[in-house]
Amino acid sequence: MKAVVTANLSESALSRLRDDLGIDIEYRPIEEREGRLPDDEFRALVEDAELLVVGYEGVSAEVIEAASDLRLVACARGGPDANVDIEAATEREIPVLYAPGRNAVSVADFTWGEILSAMRNIAHAHHLLRTGTYTGEPQEDAASGGEREDVTWGMGRESPYVQLKGPELAGKTVGVVGMGAVGREVAKRAAGFEVDLLGFDPYIDADAMAEYDTEKAELDELLERSDVVTVHVPVTDSTRGLIGAEEFETMKESAYFVNNARGAIIDQEALLEQLQTDGLRGAALDVYDMEPIPEDHPLLELDNVVTTPHLAGAAEEVIDRHSEMLVDDIEAYLDGRDPEYVANEETLA
Repeated sequence: MKAVVTANLSESALSRLRDDLGIDIEYRPIEEREGRLPDDEFRALVEDAELLVVGYEGVSAEVIEAASDLRLVACARGGPDANVDIEAATEREIPVLYAPGRNAVSVADFTWGEILSAMRNIAHAHHLLRTGTYTGEPQEDAASGGEREDVTWGMGRESPYVQLKGPELAGKTVGVVGMGAVGREVAKRAAGFEVDLLGFDPYIDADAMAEYDTEKAELDELLERSDVVTVHVPVTDSTRGLIGAEEFETMKESAYFVNNARGAIIDQEALLEQLQTDGLRGAALDVYDMEPIPEDHPLLELDNVVTTPHLAGAAEEVIDRHSEMLVDDIEAYLDGRDPEYVANEETLA
């Protein structure tokens, strides 16, 4: 079997494909390129491939048509419909494997890092030091008079201690929008912070949420009660624009908003207006309605916003995790067993 692999895979996964399954691999990982392969180059590459393992290359109907020998597609993402034409693959009776939850742990870790960074001004303080705002001549003993050494930046009204003071998490209410794989991992990590959790997800019942010490709530109630709102839903017809001007108005002026899901889920302009007019205390954003975010975007000028370049799922372990998931299912398919994660299960019949 010939395979074209454009996803990033672990060495152990590549070894299993080559040595254990006897697959001839053309390996072109995206991390070793500037970006996605041009369409014409990609179509030529897959022309005689029987197995296609992709990360971010677009597997359109035209690509599937060009790959006349194609038997199986594996996509190293939690939502393969982002770059694979599932309908076209199904028409050809080609199963599409994928890796749901591959980066749930990574995103959950990152989410709490962003919450802390926004509430306690960690990223902003780092920026101010790097740009010289709070640097200067060192003081020997700012406390002066005590028996122990106590050096600080000072405690006056212009000091970082006063200007960058933020709230503790303990006793706050955190609202999790979407209690799927990522939302559940976020909830699991909340225990040590002594917060109360609210969860909104129409597909998960109250008993299931209770297993994660999370109270089920409707979206409006969650937004109204929460001190922190964090979003973890995929982009679908029902979630596109889920949180807009009206929803942001519902939130407390003292609340923080976090989005590590997708920019299309919120009205970014409505969020920006709230942040500019003190309608919200702060935000942490890893995703935007345009990516990369333009260098002159007004979000980048706000001191109460933590901005990162779509990094929440970029942990080192994610590649190992999706590699193992995909290769397990490729092996199952070739052995005549049903793979565990198939986007179009009807093709298995």
